[in-house]
Amino acid sequence: MQYGFTRGLGAYVPEHVQPSATVPVNLKAAIDKANLTEMWDMILALDYAASTPEELSPEKRDEFLNVMSLLLKAFDR
Repeated sequence: MQYGFTRGLGAYVPEHVQPSATVPVNLKAAIDKANLTEMWDMILALDYAASTPEELSPEKRDEFLNVMSLLLKAFDR
């Protein structure tokens, strides 16, 4: 019974293996274009204690990029 139920779900891919939804170079260019560079620098420095996203662990980098992506969407409206 369970096999029939889960058969259509596809292969399981752990969350940490899935690629990040945002590309840092494109996101940074979009942030600069939207005049949000100061916010990028401030959040990175104050919340993550780093000067560039490359200094962060992969998990923190993804978190930061997701936050910035959401902020860009919010301010882009």
